[in-house]
Amino acid sequence: MHPELFRLHLGAYERPFYSYGACIVLGVALGIVVAVARARRYGVGRFDELAVGLLGLSGGIAGSVALYVIVHAREFLADPSLFRSPGLVFYGGVVGGAIAIALYCRKFGVPMAAAADAGAPGLALGHAVGRVGCLLGGCCYGRPCAADFPFAVRLHDAWRHPVQLYEAAGLLVIACALAALSRVLRPRPGALIALYLGGYAILRILTEWLRGDDLERGFVWPGVLSTSQAIALGMLLVAIALYVSRRPQGAR
Repeated sequence: MHPELFRLHLGAYERPFYSYGACIVLGVALGIVVAVARARRYGVGRFDELAVGLLGLSGGIAGSVALYVIVHAREFLADPSLFRSPGLVFYGGVVGGAIAIALYCRKFGVPMAAAADAGAPGLALGHAVGRVGCLLGGCCYGRPCAADFPFAVRLHDAWRHPVQLYEAAGLLVIACALAALSRVLRPRPGALIALYLGGYAILRILTEWLRGDDLERGFVWPGVLSTSQAIALGMLLVAIALYVSRRPQGAR
């Protein structure tokens, strides 16, 4: 765990720069660069793809904070000071980002499905970098494991599964698979983003079983089904329906 990347000293002024924030910025930058570079082959202008990426980020932050507050509503009502530094929930970001992107695409006539497909591999790549930030920041940590476990990391005074790295590795596989499929196949617009959403939903359902931050996650079924798992199940169904609807006619 290395929450502070470095400290900036300018005379009497001192400012810490956090590893988690740095990874988020890096992940977003990489994702947008990849999306903009792929935009034209999907019939989307580079400026529009850039706008989609930035609006997706803005809406994503708002949505991820909103879902965190909803999940922890009791704590926020009991202590309003928590609003000063709320946490983030990824799936809230997906919904918030999608709403912001949909509004832009509708306003300016941008094909949303094509813009989403152009950005799908970059989204998975940026997401992977963000998960590395979770490890460095000490959040989203895993359950305790044996000290001699090959991948064990020392977090919060215990040896734990590096769930953040498990997820980052899975997202890298998804990013590479999406990039490869986009070169080999010619699916209808919307198919690639459906594969990203479905692939990540499966990854999230599996990795949630190894998460150790039970008090932070929130549960629909205490001890059995976390809030994120429930949302991931719903997202998986949506992704399957979207992918099936986007298959070329005659495909089996």
